[in-house]
Amino acid sequence: MTWQVLELGMPMAVAMSLLETDVARVFTDAGATLKAFWFGALGTVLGTLVAFKAVGSLLGPGGWKVASSLCATYVGGSINYAATAQALGMSPSLLAAGMAADNLAMAVYFGVIMSIPADGKELSTVKSTAEVQSEPAANPTVESLALTTAAAAAACMTGNWIASALPPQFAGSGLAMMAVVASIFSALGALVSRKWGQTTNGISTSYFEGAQSFGGLLMLLFFSVVGASTQVKEALAGGWPLFVFILILLSVHLGVTLALGRWSRIPMSTLLIASNANVGGPATAAAMASARRWQSLVS
Repeated sequence: MTWQVLELGMPMAVAMSLLETDVARVFTDAGATLKAFWFGALGTVLGTLVAFKAVGSLLGPGGWKVASSLCATYVGGSINYAATAQALGMSPSLLAAGMAADNLAMAVYFGVIMSIPADGKELSTVKSTAEVQSEPAANPTVESLALTTAAAAAACMTGNWIASALPPQFAGSGLAMMAVVASIFSALGALVSRKWGQTTNGISTSYFEGAQSFGGLLMLLFFSVVGASTQVKEALAGGWPLFVFILILLSVHLGVTLALGRWSRIPMSTLLIASNANVGGPATAAAMASARRWQSLVS
């Protein structure tokens, strides 16, 4: 059971998360938010380098693996942590220790950025834009979930086939190839949906409606299996260097994001949501935007 979840469930979860992402819209409509997200990604990479230089030697022989995985998770969320950990062959105990430190650090970090105020002018702009952009949400259907499962399985199979056909130096690139194929499926699905106007109860829907929720369920199963198969004592032994590493990493990330963002005149609300998306992923960013009533930034 553990092997099936680790080897099959996690790639399927990644593929499903990509299927419901409108790739074209990300590049055409995101604007300042995408720019702020790239600033945050840069801050994460610089923070990882600084943190590893400071405490990397204390992380143990597999420290570079957990550092790489934490760098990945703070560029787009926990799904990146799982994918990178699998690609690098991280041991279950080290994976669980990093995951525990990551979850605690994220909770503290979200509290910090939630407390940072945005200017009153920005808030009024966000609210007025929300009135124009708000749309009713569509519910997943049996057909959309069936198509999601088939497309995700096809993306995983095709990705592995492409990776096996590549030269030996590309060994282990199946997950990366799968991500490319899933993104192509996502773009095609969005294009077809816009062309033929698929609707459910009068609401415009994606052919892969519910894919991210379904993928999130598989990811929770993945983390549960990892946690259940790990010795807790072993995972938490020497955990404090991880917390120091993450503290340095996130401090540099936030500093770079805010500095570059304000220099580029990006609104504080946009910078905070982008930083949240870097650290926690789209779900936590949407939750923060909703909680602070920045509805135009939810999607």
